[in-house]
Amino acid sequence: MSNKLLELDEQLEKLENEQLETDDFSEVPPEDIVAFNELRSCADLLRMHKEGQLDIQPDFQREIVWSPTMQTRLVDSLVKQLPIPSLCISLDYKTQKRFVIDGLQRIASTVKFLDTEPTKEWKLSKLDDIDSRISGKTNLSIKSKYPELFNKVENTVIPITVLRCNYAKKSHMEYLFTIFHRLNTGGAKLSNQEIRNCIYNGVFNTLLKELVEYEGYLNLFDIDPDKKDRFANEELVLRFLSFTYNFENYKGQLSRFLNNFMDKHQNTSEENIEKFRELFQRTIDLIYTKTLSSNSLPKLSKATTEALFVGVASNLEALEKETNKDLNNRYMALRRDELFSVDSLKEGLAQKEKVLDRLNKAIEIFG
Repeated sequence: MSNKLLELDEQLEKLENEQLETDDFSEVPPEDIVAFNELRSCADLLRMHKEGQLDIQPDFQREIVWSPTMQTRLVDSLVKQLPIPSLCISLDYKTQKRFVIDGLQRIASTVKFLDTEPTKEWKLSKLDDIDSRISGKTNLSIKSKYPELFNKVENTVIPITVLRCNYAKKSHMEYLFTIFHRLNTGGAKLSNQEIRNCIYNGVFNTLLKELVEYEGYLNLFDIDPDKKDRFANEELVLRFLSFTYNFENYKGQLSRFLNNFMDKHQNTSEENIEKFRELFQRTIDLIYTKTLSSNSLPKLSKATTEALFVGVASNLEALEKETNKDLNNRYMALRRDELFSVDSLKEGLAQKEKVLDRLNKAIEIFG
């Protein structure tokens, strides 16, 4: 691949990331969503987590990104009774299930300190600017030697904004996506797919996680399976399936389009799951083994990769009979097409006409 093409791909990736950063959502709160404030003790948060009412598993929302030092300083703040920013949690009034919308790091750190099962022993960081009685000590030893400090943390109350809603309602889930997006705009913000991983959790979401572990996919992108990508690969697979099966309904709002596909297939049939899996694996295998002759795919923009997947998937049976050389020529024709140039994309990456033109061109090139 020429340096010029690689340089263009880097520019396109930058444009796409900027588009995602400015992607906005203007959902009006549904009239039947009720927001209220409550106070919960830290001990209550631990209880809710242990009873399965409050799920804070990293895979459910995002990775625990606070360092041990940051976690230790939060515990010190609780010990000293310093003000703690409020949390935001959604509550499904039918199932009593709660999602942590904002405050995962604070809740996870608090639970980590208060959970004193023998297997959960945690040594706090040794720092000069925190209470000497907890600096460098384990949570178990603090509870044993300084029970008054441990009890102080247990009894500390934290303000929480609760959004009482119905997870079965599409309008409610769209609004929760908006709240996630708006509240996580600084620091270790959530990606859109991390938000979807939370609120559209189901058999389709499980499939996305499975597909990105497929050996052919890992080989195609030369992915280290142990490297965390914050659901970037899951989103790419989602874009592939959404546009392959539903691109005629694309209206020009990428995030809403992807949300709708996940919502529709959140708990889809096993027949659909198998259909998605087979199409994905055949497409990946053909691109890797024939189009690229078992070489990994160069770093491409999402728009180019997405179009490549859709173009190949839409013409699978015919393409599987072609020679490697012919397939590679089609691939290079896609790479060089004007529709995938920086000038063409920078006018509007998610514009309806632009997206549909790119996908139709890919289907034509591989057809």
